[in-house]
Amino acid sequence: EYLAAGELDEADWSHFALNIPYYTHFTSPIRRYPDVIVHRLLQATLDEEVDDFPQTQKEIHSAALHCNDMRMSAKKAQERSDRVFLSLYLKTNPISSTLGVCLGVGEKTFTVFVPSLGLSTRVFLQEHEDEFDVNAFEDDDGGRRIVIRPKTNDVPGMQRPGDGEGNAGDSWKSLDVRVFTKLEVACTCKMQPPIDVRVKVVGPWKGEE
Repeated sequence: EYLAAGELDEADWSHFALNIPYYTHFTSPIRRYPDVIVHRLLQATLDEEVDDFPQTQKEIHSAALHCNDMRMSAKKAQERSDRVFLSLYLKTNPISSTLGVCLGVGEKTFTVFVPSLGLSTRVFLQEHEDEFDVNAFEDDDGGRRIVIRPKTNDVPGMQRPGDGEGNAGDSWKSLDVRVFTKLEVACTCKMQPPIDVRVKVVGPWKGEE
């Protein structure tokens, strides 16, 4: 984050990743306002005119905090834009089957990471009520788990293309979802606003490990 060193304790001046006590950076002053400020401060220091600098220390720190907020807002806007474009792509090119990995389990949702898309999102159990019986509970070790069971044989994952009539093929009876469980999911675009990627459970993961 950007800051005016004199407004914070010396312990807060350090760069965490580089593990050095003093740090500043700047590039060509054509893109970021903090780069302009650093150039001006360095020029004032070289010219021995720091006392005549047009901004006070507090004003510089206030500008730095504002720049931090704007930088974070820009990052969130970029991430949101990427998500919207991916959602629109999935609207016309849905993925019927891909690997999902459970990252966390809640009472009515669980979080899935989809490696093929490089994203994580929540799966809502209420969106599966027509296809699955769902039981969410806490096990003896205090971890949350969700057991999913198909209601009929006509849900995704019960039979694969090419299975003969009466042949269960790759049918499954229950799916125990906990942290790091691999499962088969389908990805498409959520139609209700705000636009986003929608992930639905297909069944247990039967692909390569």
